[in-house]
Amino acid sequence: MNKVNKQVEHEAIFGIAPVLRNEKIYGFIDALLVLSGYCIATWSYTQGTYLATLVGFKQLITGAFFGAVLMLAIYQLPVILSVRYGIDIWVWLKSVFGKNGVVFMTVLIIAVNFPWYAVCADLFASSMNSLLGLFGISLPAYMHTVLAVLCVVIGTVIAYKGIGAITWTTRILVPLLMLLGVVVVIVGFTSVPFDLIWEYKPERPEGELNIIPYIISIEANFAFVITLVGGMAEVPRLTKKENSGFWAGVLGQGLAGSFFVVVGAVMSIAMQYVTGEMIDDPTMMLATLSVPALALSSLLLVAFANIGTQAVGSYIYGVMLKSSFKRANYTVLILILGLYVSVLCVWGKIIEYFGTFLTVSACIYAPLAALLFTDFFIVRKQKFSIRSAFELKGHNCYYYTKGFNIVGLLCVAAGVAMSLSVYNPVTGEIHNMALFYLTPTGFSFLGTGVLYFLLSLIPPVKKYLLQDREDVTV
Repeated sequence: MNKVNKQVEHEAIFGIAPVLRNEKIYGFIDALLVLSGYCIATWSYTQGTYLATLVGFKQLITGAFFGAVLMLAIYQLPVILSVRYGIDIWVWLKSVFGKNGVVFMTVLIIAVNFPWYAVCADLFASSMNSLLGLFGISLPAYMHTVLAVLCVVIGTVIAYKGIGAITWTTRILVPLLMLLGVVVVIVGFTSVPFDLIWEYKPERPEGELNIIPYIISIEANFAFVITLVGGMAEVPRLTKKENSGFWAGVLGQGLAGSFFVVVGAVMSIAMQYVTGEMIDDPTMMLATLSVPALALSSLLLVAFANIGTQAVGSYIYGVMLKSSFKRANYTVLILILGLYVSVLCVWGKIIEYFGTFLTVSACIYAPLAALLFTDFFIVRKQKFSIRSAFELKGHNCYYYTKGFNIVGLLCVAAGVAMSLSVYNPVTGEIHNMALFYLTPTGFSFLGTGVLYFLLSLIPPVKKYLLQDREDVTV
């Protein structure tokens, strides 16, 4: 019996079985620390550097915090479902996309979002190279790729060890990272004239409207946080209270993550003043602006931050994949994820295309987040069939059309088209200035939600979507 209980608990934590109330392990603080650790890797420095090329420092601060918290406060609301019933949103999303449609969307989300961890690994490798350079050690070029892959491997091993290892890692890591962030801001503001950072404004191409780069910066902030939507339920579903699960996500990702975006901007502006070049490597920043000893201490945290993020991300997306591939082993899934990131590390160009990657991924995430919110609160009114979601025998409300909910999938396609009709993230071309004021992600989010709601009012469509009304469980 003890062996069976352990198997059930393992499937709840690493699979798709509902997490029962007595199995929940997180209060607000632990959930906050895990989610903070998830999003304050050095990719935040990359985001801060990218924003500093677009807007002035005051605008950057406003946009980073306001944009992140606003978007998170809206699209994180459906995590209350995950906390209430201890299930992943990807189990519930069968009601939106159908049992086979969820598999398609899961793979698509993994494909467009997991490159984040290649960003993480690349920055880990850069910091390691920078530190060794301070001591006069020069590595051959191929070692950059080796170090990046090493970050992926260690993070995957921690994910394999389980949620306990992840929890303790973030309990130690996040407070140290926050302390480092404060130190970095102090170093940045004291190493160059204060006004130089506070009054900073990037150079603009002649004739460009000031509003355009500002809107692109808000878009980047929306896109930065909305790409977390795919795995937003994995940690909250382990929390004991609904408000804890919700606010841990909003504050952990919205405030902690945004703080490190601002930290990255401060350092990159200071580096531009001192060296003439914006650099997003925190080790090189601190070595240049302070003393090598401080750079050494920062490296240890930078290394652990990126490894910890890889670990949390591997766990989150491993469980997400498990919801679609029920028979697959959790270990196999995180190994596949690690392999995918390693291939991107070998390719080596993810940083070069960071801005484009960010907006392209948001093209998919914005309509997904809109459907999450609209379907849960407005169309289904927080009620669905958990038996059909878990595909129990005799319960097939979410089979729809050969396993695909055509309405939900069409709305995702429409949302992507809405975003691309406003702005081309590859060429930077604006197609519709009036809608561009809403940002491509904002317009796609609003437009997809409204479209799905209006379609749900049409009687035949409503009947198609709400086949579960006679089988509602929760």
